[in-house]
Amino acid sequence: MNAVNAVNAVTVPAAANPALFCHLEWKAEQILGQLRAGYSLARLSAVYEVPEPHLRERVPEWRRKYPAQA
Repeated sequence: MNAVNAVNAVTVPAAANPALFCHLEWKAEQILGQLRAGYSLARLSAVYEVPEPHLRERVPEWRRKYPAQA
């Protein structure tokens, strides 16, 4: 990954960044488990380098998709 792509991977909103979107989908069950364990959305936003509003939007869908982890 070159420097421009590395910057774009973080600065482009997740909804507009397909690679990040796919990565978050792959991590969805893990993120739900971390929420259940008491991690805040703010902390997970920092860990996964994705805007907190994007995580907030995705969590309800993930809870429906992965009810065992919700």
